[in-house]
Amino acid sequence: MLRSQLSLIVAGCLVPLCVAQAAGWQDGQVNTTMCQWQSPRAAVVRDTLYIDGGYLWWQPGMSDGSYGSVISDGNPLGLVYMLNFSTPFNTSQNLSSIFTTLSKAAGGGASNNIGPQYYDGAMFANDYEWYTYGGQLRTTDAFKAPAGNAVAAYQVYPSGPPKAFNKGYILDTLPDGITRYVTDGGAVSVPSENLGFYFGGLRAASFGPIFYLPGPRNQSVNPDQLSTTLIEIDMAKQGGETWKNSTLPTSVPGRANPELVWVPVSEQGILVAIGGVIFPSYANVNQTNNASATAQSEAQSPLFMSTVSIYDIANDTWYEQETTNAPGQLAQGCTVVASAQDGSSHNIYWYGGFDGLHPAAPFSDAVYVLSIPSFKWTTLNTGTPSHARAGHRCSKPYPDQMLVVGGYSSLSGTDLTCVEGGIVQIYNLSSNEWIQSYDPKKWSNYTVPSGLVSAIGGAATGGATQTTPSGGFSNSSLGGVLGSSYDSTKIKNWYPYEEAATPTSSDRPTLSVSPVSKHSGTPAYLAPVLGVVLGLFFITLIILAILLWRRRKLLRNSTGTQSEAGTMDNRRWVTSWLRATPPDAKAPTVTTDETVSSPYEEERPYVPEMGGVQVHELMDTSKPVELHDTGTGFVALGQSNGHSRNSGGGLASSPSVTSQTSQASSISHWSQSEAAAGRPNISPLPSPKAGSSPSLDAQHRIVSGISNLSETDRGHLRGISETSVSTDGGAHATPIERLDLSSPQTQNQVQTPAQDGGGLRPSAVSPITPPTALESRDYLGVGRSPASPSESQSTKRRSNFSEGLDENEKR
Repeated sequence: MLRSQLSLIVAGCLVPLCVAQAAGWQDGQVNTTMCQWQSPRAAVVRDTLYIDGGYLWWQPGMSDGSYGSVISDGNPLGLVYMLNFSTPFNTSQNLSSIFTTLSKAAGGGASNNIGPQYYDGAMFANDYEWYTYGGQLRTTDAFKAPAGNAVAAYQVYPSGPPKAFNKGYILDTLPDGITRYVTDGGAVSVPSENLGFYFGGLRAASFGPIFYLPGPRNQSVNPDQLSTTLIEIDMAKQGGETWKNSTLPTSVPGRANPELVWVPVSEQGILVAIGGVIFPSYANVNQTNNASATAQSEAQSPLFMSTVSIYDIANDTWYEQETTNAPGQLAQGCTVVASAQDGSSHNIYWYGGFDGLHPAAPFSDAVYVLSIPSFKWTTLNTGTPSHARAGHRCSKPYPDQMLVVGGYSSLSGTDLTCVEGGIVQIYNLSSNEWIQSYDPKKWSNYTVPSGLVSAIGGAATGGATQTTPSGGFSNSSLGGVLGSSYDSTKIKNWYPYEEAATPTSSDRPTLSVSPVSKHSGTPAYLAPVLGVVLGLFFITLIILAILLWRRRKLLRNSTGTQSEAGTMDNRRWVTSWLRATPPDAKAPTVTTDETVSSPYEEERPYVPEMGGVQVHELMDTSKPVELHDTGTGFVALGQSNGHSRNSGGGLASSPSVTSQTSQASSISHWSQSEAAAGRPNISPLPSPKAGSSPSLDAQHRIVSGISNLSETDRGHLRGISETSVSTDGGAHATPIERLDLSSPQTQNQVQTPAQDGGGLRPSAVSPITPPTALESRDYLGVGRSPASPSESQSTKRRSNFSEGLDENEKR
C-alpha cells in the first residue's frame, strides 16, 4: 500500500491546557460551553477517548451571566478532542474544560483538505493507533476535497519490532475497490484482534463523492442509497495496514445508522448488527419524508431490532437471529457491551436515538439491553424525553461505567436547544442509573442489574439460566459459535487510571468573568505571512519602476543618434533618411580627382545598372529645374520641343562646375527587355545618344513644365545629391541593388561624349536622373527605344559613384 507519511505535529505541541470555541466569539463573551455535537466519530486508545468530526455547537457565556445564541464554528483548525479517563469531572461543570485537543493541521493552523471536518463516519482503533474512514464533507470552495481513496490515521504508540517512531498523523490511501464514499454506517473496533469494521450505511447513487446537505441542485452527491458492504481494516502491522471490502449476503439487508457490536465469543469474536433504518428523513435531499418511502421504512425498519444480524469473524459466516421483546425501530443510538463475570451472558446496552423518520418527535432516553445468548430485550431505564438525544457516541472506561459523549436534541422547537445535562453523561451499568460525577478512583467490576437478572436468571456475578433464544437458534451452527469461549488473555485492560489534576473551570449556571482570551477565525500565522508577501510585492514594484525609469531615460538620451550599420531594417532606411533631411538642405558636391581614366583600363565587377543607361546629375550650382507636368512630376529636359527621344531628342548631361574629370561608370547596363520582365510596369531608362554632351550655354538653361510645385517639394528635389544617396550596396542597400539582373546579351554602353564642349569634361553623374519619356510615371519608369548598334558600341564613361560588390574594391 502506497503511504505518504507527513509529520504534521510535534509531541510538545499536541495538548493545549484547555478547549474553547475556535471562532465566532461575541462582544461581552467570557467563556463557552459545548451545546450539541451531532454525529462525531470516536474510539478509545488505551486510556483516552478520541473524538473527531461531527458538528459541534457552542453556547457563549456572557459577562452578565446570561447565554448568547448558539453557534457552530465549523472546527476550522481541524481539532480532535481527547478525554483522558484519568480526568475527574462533574456533569454540572463547564465540560468544555475536561477535553484536550490536537490539531490535524501542521502548526495548529487551518486544516483545509489535510484534515477536513467530516460528519459521521468511523474511527477504528487498537492499542497503538486509530484510523478515520468514511463520512460526509460540507460543500465548499475553500479547498479541494481529499481523493476518494484518502484516509488519515494517528499513531499514538509504536507497535511491532523496535523501530524509529514519531508520534503524529499519517495520510494513507485505500486499495483498489474501496473508497471513502460511505457514511451513516455502524462501526466497531476490536483492539484484541487489531481489527475494525464498518457495516452498511449510505452512499450516492453513482458510488462517487458524497456531501452533507448538498441541496436539491446537487442531488447526485447526496448519500441516499443503502450500502450493502462490510469494510474491514487489519491493523496488526503498524504501517502495513490492510483493507477488505465484502458484499453482504442477500439475507442481511443494508441500513442506515445501525449499531455494530463486538461480542467476545468464539475464536475471534462475533459482530452483532442492531437497529438502523431505511429511507431515513436525513437522507432525503430536502430533509423531508416521502410518503411511500416512510411507509416502507415503518414496515421494515423495526425488524432490525427484532431480528439481528450476526457475523462470525473467524469463519466469515453470517447468521440472522430473532429476538424477543424488541423495542421499536431506532437509529443513531449508541451501544456498549458488558459481560457477566463468568461469561454466561453478554449484555448489549443501547441508549438513545430516534426512529430516523421524525426528527421533530420526542427522542428516546431509554436504556435497553439485549442479552446474548438468550437474545432477549429488557428495558432497564425509560428516562425522560427532555434528556433524550441522538447522534452521540458511547465508551466504557471501567467495567461498570458508560460515558455518553455528544448528541443533539429533538428538532421540535424553532430554536436549537442544547442537550440536557451536559455534553457528557455518565451511566452506571450495574446500578442502572445516571450519575453526576466521574472519579477514576471509583469503579468496580460489572454486576448484572437486578432487572436483567429477573429476565435471564442467575445472579449479579453471572450464572444466567436462559442461554438459548425462546424460539431456538435460527441455525444450529450459531449455537456452537456462541457456546465456544474467547481467549480473554488477548484483551488487555488499561484501567485503573491514575487521577490527573482537576482542570480549573467555571460552573455552568454561574459564569465567572474570567480572562478568557478571544479567538478569531483568522489563524495566528496569517498576519506575518501576509506581511512578508506584501513586502516582497511592494519591493518588486519599486524595482520594476526603477528599471522602467532607467530604460525611458536611456531611450530619451539616444533620440536622434544615428543607428549603427546593420541595425535598421533595409526596407525603412530610405524613409528614415527622407524624413530626417531638412527641406531646404543642399548636399555638397563631391569633387573627383584630375586623373583621366579609360573605361578599359581596369577590370570592373559586373553590377547591373538601372534601365541600361547612365544616371546624370543636375548641376549643383544651377537653379532648380522644374519639370513638365506629365502626371508623374518629372520629364526629360531635352524634350521641351515636344519631340520624343526617337526623333533625335535626348537628355543632355548636366556638367558640374566643381567636377574636373569624369570616370566611366562601372554600373552595368540593363536591357529594356530585362527591365520590363524584372520590374513590371516600370520602363527602363533611355541611353543618351552619342555626341549629346551639352554646351556651356545649355548648362545655365532652366526649363519649366510644372508651375505648382511647393517650396518644400523644390527644396526636396534640390536636396537629392550624390552624397545623400548611397549606391555602393552597403548595409542599407535596397533589394534591387543586390539582384543580378544583367542580360546575358551584349550590354549597352554609354558613348564617350564629344570633345567640343570647350575642353570641359562631363560632370560626375548623379544617382538620380530625371526621366525622358513623357509617358513615364517615375524615375525608373522611363520608356526607351532599343539600343542602336552604334550606341551599344559607344565608349563608356565612368561615374564618380561607382557601385561595386565590395566596398573595399580598388577603384
